[in-house]
Amino acid sequence: MSRLAIRTGGSLIVLIALLITAEILLRRFANISTGGTDELSGYALAISSTWALSYTLHAKAHVRVDALYTRLPSGPRAWLDCLGIVSIATFSVILTWFCWRVLQDSLNLSAISTSTLAIPLWLPQGLWLIGMIQFSLSSVLLAVACLHALLKGDRDRVSELAGSRTMDDELPPNQPAESSR
Repeated sequence: MSRLAIRTGGSLIVLIALLITAEILLRRFANISTGGTDELSGYALAISSTWALSYTLHAKAHVRVDALYTRLPSGPRAWLDCLGIVSIATFSVILTWFCWRVLQDSLNLSAISTSTLAIPLWLPQGLWLIGMIQFSLSSVLLAVACLHALLKGDRDRVSELAGSRTMDDELPPNQPAESSR
């Protein structure tokens, strides 16, 4: 699901980039504006960002400050990994709840955007919430798996699930040297 979400979000960003390009060209050469491009690009950014969170979590592509972490033995690292993923899960669930409240308010008020597009706000907010729900589910399931592994004493599994990426993970694999011609 995370891969599908990130591909969909990425496609959305590409479509918005094309729309922005068309808007610029139309303004420059035909003195015409499509109107609402800025609004749509804001929605696309919010939606694609939340849809990428789950993938980023599973790919360990989020930013971590691990200057001290890498110097610790595996036991404390496993505890820190669990603390980190439980913190992420807790934060994501709280944030998702507030996102739901925003959507609920928009639905109750029949809120629409104040632009000429007059988009019902439940539409972009609903898509935004879908990404947050996926992130919350992913982070909670990952936290449960990490805590289970920690309680079993399986530090390697905790590191595999939630540990920081190593330098070997970050660097491209060694390629054999090209033969000279």
